[in-house]
Amino acid sequence: MTSEADMHRAVRHNDSGQQDDATIERSAYLWNTASGLLNAFQSVIMLTVLTHVCDMVTAGVFTLAYANANLFLNVGKYGIRNFQVSDVDEKYDFRSYLVARVISVAAMIVGGCAWLAWSAITVGYSLEKTLTVLMMLIFKAIDALEDVFHGNYQQHGRLDVGAKVLTLRMLTMIVLYAGLIVATRSLLLSLTATTVFTGIFFVAETLWARRRFGLPTSGSAQIKHGRAALHHAGELLRESFPVFLATFLLFYIGNAPKYAIDVAMDDTAQAYYGFIAMPVFVVGLLAGFIYNPIIASLAENWAEGKHDVFARRFAVQVLVIAIITLACIAGAWLLGVPVLSLLYNAELEPYKIDLVVLLVGGGFLAMATLFTTGITIIRWQSKLTLGYVVVALLALVSSPMVVGAAGIDGASWVYLALMALLTAWFGIVFALGIKRA
Repeated sequence: MTSEADMHRAVRHNDSGQQDDATIERSAYLWNTASGLLNAFQSVIMLTVLTHVCDMVTAGVFTLAYANANLFLNVGKYGIRNFQVSDVDEKYDFRSYLVARVISVAAMIVGGCAWLAWSAITVGYSLEKTLTVLMMLIFKAIDALEDVFHGNYQQHGRLDVGAKVLTLRMLTMIVLYAGLIVATRSLLLSLTATTVFTGIFFVAETLWARRRFGLPTSGSAQIKHGRAALHHAGELLRESFPVFLATFLLFYIGNAPKYAIDVAMDDTAQAYYGFIAMPVFVVGLLAGFIYNPIIASLAENWAEGKHDVFARRFAVQVLVIAIITLACIAGAWLLGVPVLSLLYNAELEPYKIDLVVLLVGGGFLAMATLFTTGITIIRWQSKLTLGYVVVALLALVSSPMVVGAAGIDGASWVYLALMALLTAWFGIVFALGIKRA
């Protein structure tokens, strides 16, 4: 009798029975790179179009809305994706992951709306700014729900499926948004239409993937009814809470300077900081291309007791991030300011040092994210909480003071300091976890 685990492994060959593992893996790298580029640079493209059509105030509103929505995106995703992908023994079935994600997305929307209401009242947002931030939150909520399906594909050896549909969605969404901005010159209207399109595309892609590839929707747990699924989802949320708190606080820490600018400065300053902060994520993006596709195999190394192999492969990823960071810093020093100035239709020469400082911080952010992934794989995620809480409190206290005193310069340096502290902390935690295994 064929076991359900064997059926899941057979999914790799469901595409007309012709593709082997090597072909699928090559396709996964290719499409994951394409979708990763579009996903990472969607904000760059959207902001670029905006700055050439609208004014700097509108660009500043977009920058804040995007940062705010991505902060709460971490509530929606709940840090479960890496846990789901590395769940090689299928402790939880897909239905449990889906129910947990519906709960976390609902919490994302409620929490995001509460934060928005508080900010709108205390800072004094206009109605249009408030609605723009809200619409961006809904836009990202769709991303969060989609992610659990893509995690299921990757868990069962079909990262390429999720990457393909994500590439198409991102490409069409960006084209639609750009066209609407040019035609209407309204950020709110363009974002609303793009959000509706994204929701429809998500439903269509999910139905297509299930019909085309027959991807599994349940696992070894064999949950048969809603009450059991809810119970298992609750267990999953409790087990993943340390990772969720870590990712949420990490994003808060990274964006604390933006929130300080929102309070102490104006939307134009927010726009300029957003321009020079955009390249920060290039380091993480390039690093993610290298290590995201091998998370499942790293988890297998660890689960099989091949700790030395796991440690060596992980060390290579650390070295790769360091090399990528140095390359990005060199590129930014030589070409960063003229390219960004042309891209965003703004004079950024006074912020050249800030750009480099932020990129160094971006390297530390990529490193901290990698360590977080490693700590999750070795199931030491409970050790993450204290570090993030301490650094987040430091960010909460220091960012307003530093930004209030030194403006954008202060925002850049406080970002670097916070990222460096996080990397040092979690590098130590990860090393201790490996040593004690």
